[in-house]
Amino acid sequence: MIKLVKTGILVNAIALTLAMPSVLNAAPTKAIINGSGNIVTDGDVNVYHGASKQQHGEVMREIRKLKQLALQQNTKAAKSNPAFLRIVQNIYKKPYEALTEREHITLWDNVQKALERAEKAERDFELVKQETASAQLKSLFPKIEAARDNFDYDQVNRLLAEFRNKHAELRQDLARVDYLQGQNYELQINYPEAERYYKKAAATEDENPLYLDAHATILWKMGRYDEAEPLFRRALAIDKKALGPNHPNVAIRLNNLANLLADQGNYRDAEPLYRRALAIREKSLGPNHPDVANTLNNLAVLLGNKSRYDEAEPLYRRALAIREKSLGPNHPGVATTLNNLAALLDNKSRYDEAEPLYRRALAIREKSLGPNHPDVANTLNNLAVLLDNKSRYDEAEPLYRRAIAIDEKALGPNHPDVANTLNNLAVLLGNKSRYDEAEPLYRRAIAIDEKALGPNHPGVATTLNNLAVLLGNKSRYDEAEPLYRRALAIREKSLGPNHPDVANTLHNLAALLDNKSRYDEAEPLYRRALAIREKSLGPNHPGVATTLNNLAVLLGNKSRYDEAEPLYRRALAIREKSLGPNHPDVANTLNNLAVLLGNKSRYDEAEPLYRRAIAIDEKALGPNHPKTILHRNNLNALLEQKKTAK
Repeated sequence: MIKLVKTGILVNAIALTLAMPSVLNAAPTKAIINGSGNIVTDGDVNVYHGASKQQHGEVMREIRKLKQLALQQNTKAAKSNPAFLRIVQNIYKKPYEALTEREHITLWDNVQKALERAEKAERDFELVKQETASAQLKSLFPKIEAARDNFDYDQVNRLLAEFRNKHAELRQDLARVDYLQGQNYELQINYPEAERYYKKAAATEDENPLYLDAHATILWKMGRYDEAEPLFRRALAIDKKALGPNHPNVAIRLNNLANLLADQGNYRDAEPLYRRALAIREKSLGPNHPDVANTLNNLAVLLGNKSRYDEAEPLYRRALAIREKSLGPNHPGVATTLNNLAALLDNKSRYDEAEPLYRRALAIREKSLGPNHPDVANTLNNLAVLLDNKSRYDEAEPLYRRAIAIDEKALGPNHPDVANTLNNLAVLLGNKSRYDEAEPLYRRAIAIDEKALGPNHPGVATTLNNLAVLLGNKSRYDEAEPLYRRALAIREKSLGPNHPDVANTLHNLAALLDNKSRYDEAEPLYRRALAIREKSLGPNHPGVATTLNNLAVLLGNKSRYDEAEPLYRRALAIREKSLGPNHPDVANTLNNLAVLLGNKSRYDEAEPLYRRAIAIDEKALGPNHPKTILHRNNLNALLEQKKTAK
């Protein structure tokens, strides 16, 4: 029997880069959204009420010195620096000399994170010092600064506890002390205690946007989005009323809230907030300020997640130009925009343009952040997705596995970024017909995302869709169908009825119904998917070719050959142009068109198509791959039919 090949769309959830979260200002989002790109939204530089952004105090000078050592990974110089040794003690709870070989691998990554937290905390401390305080609290500030100079956070905790015990009557001062206590616990990565004290500070002074924003941000870090949103909104309202609608601080609050909404997949409400923040920053800071680049990046992320790639691309390119000029060509912020622009080009199947951007981003990150930083894992994942899309599976697989190892170690085994790359590795294994290895990875990714993001998050829909594809490939259709329908319901609700990811699941559900010979149910789903894709992706996108191919298969199964043939030919033309003449998807369509021609007894036209399909498969997949064998069997069957016809 001659068989056709239908293509199920495996939606690769690409994880892109995030800047470190900033408590006062932007809490950047790392959202695995819709399978179209987990792209990073950047943090902001602190804006002070009535003070400059100049870094303050001895601790800031020490941080700058240590950050330079960290960028150089200069162990010899660092070991003679008492502040460095104190940081190591804080991180590992042991002296430098007692670190294990494994701990040395992550040393510079963890030191850089500690310095970023300390730098942010020092800037925020300056804001607290600008507020009204009693003489007793003002006399405590130099002691706190001295302890921070030495990165002695345990001493800071002792000082704050002593003040609280002695001055319980100073209500306004206690709000500041609670805020500083929360900040200190955040420096020690003790988020539950940090949240407890930020909450107390915000309850005592419920009109202080600094405290509200700090509480909202720590809730965001803990994944408690529903609790964070009203606090971000309140901080925004207070600053708008006090400072006016066009103040730079208002832009920060707008950006924070937009990041949170985008993290929840609420793009419709997030977009106008980003645009307002951008307008304020361009006017108040100038069009080439790094903060303008941050908001350009964030808005471009959102537009990319909505598949509005033509609008997003110039924003990324403008952000990249600003960053290269203001930060230098090898700064991690430049790598972020390179990574995000590459992801957009990847989504538009412009692989040859995207690959060198990913490789440049990866080189910058490995050098500046160290080889075990989560941002390195993000770019490894993204480069692997691109290679996977080009059927360079043997190059992609070790990149995915290295990314998972980095994230599991740095973020923990149940972090959404781990789920993201597990999903992508499972996609690759499925593409190589290694289904038994892929299925448990999908199921683990779903469990992580449902717990971390909630059961109705678009990221959950992505992995549900992909697991359903795998089950369909194993002919477990009754298990796959409810997963597709659940994924479709999540996507239609969160993304809208005309989003490309909705088209993906429509397409895949139609393929399943087609496989079960439920043609009348499948055809309208294919046609709806095709209409969405042509409109959102353009008429020559590979996704359009996939649905054309499958709709043609269905029409052929209903013996509507004259309708099917032009669809195959259009799909073939798109694939040859966008994927190259030797891609396995080209072989699939060659096979299917040959099947149709054979069914119409046009054997001489069909035979060279089969032979070309087999040649492509043998080179790309190997001579023993199931698809290679299928196409070879189809050719043999055609040759037998041709003999019989004679």
